[in-house]
Amino acid sequence: MNATATGPYAGDAAARVIRALLDFRSLWTTHDLVTTSGVPAPSVRRIIDALDQEDLVERRAPGVVTVPSWLALLRRWNEDFRFTQTTHLTYWRTKPGAPPLLDRIPTTPIRHAVTGTAAAHHWSPETPTGRTVIYTPDAQAAATIWELVPTKTRSIVLAEPMSDVVFTRSRKTSTGLRLAAPAQVLADLLTGATIPRRAADPLTQWMQENELEWRY
Repeated sequence: MNATATGPYAGDAAARVIRALLDFRSLWTTHDLVTTSGVPAPSVRRIIDALDQEDLVERRAPGVVTVPSWLALLRRWNEDFRFTQTTHLTYWRTKPGAPPLLDRIPTTPIRHAVTGTAAAHHWSPETPTGRTVIYTPDAQAAATIWELVPTKTRSIVLAEPMSDVVFTRSRKTSTGLRLAAPAQVLADLLTGATIPRRAADPLTQWMQENELEWRY
C-alpha cells in the first residue's frame, strides 16, 4: 500500500460498519449492523461505542442508534480511512486506437468500481473532469484485458483496495458500468482520488440535497 492507515476507523471492520451507517437511513440495532455489514457483534459494539464517544451516533434506546449527521461521520472516517493510504495505485493509458475505456469495461468480466470524478459526474454533472480512477482487485490483470499500458501521466489510475468494502452496494449504469456507492466516491474525492479536493463540492451538495436518492 502507499502508506499504512492508522486510527480507530482505519480497518476493514470499521469501514464495513461505517459504510452501512452511511448508506442507509435507519435506526440500527447491533443485530441489524451485524447482518448488513458482516462484522461480528463484538466488533460492531466496539466501533459503535467509539463513534458514540465522538457523538457521531446517537443512542435512541438500549442497543439502538442512529446517525445525526452522515457528513460528519464520513469526514471523521476520512481521517483514518483515506484513499491514498488504503489502496495500491498504478498508472496507465489506453493503447492508441482503442475504444474509450469506460465503454469497454462493462464488456469484460473484470471486477471493478469506478470512483473519483468520473463516478461523481454520474450524480453531479457539474463535477470537474479529472483522472479516471477505477477500483479493481488485480490491476495487472485488468490492464491486460482493458488494453492499457503503463505511463507516468496518471490519466488512468487503477486502485487495488485494502478492503473489499469499496465494491459494496456499487451502482450499475445503463451500460453495465459499475460505480462505487456515492458515500465511497465522496470519501475518495476528499482523501486524494482527485486534485483539487474542491472537485468534491458538487457531489457533496447533491448528496445533501438528494439524500433519499442515495441512502436506502
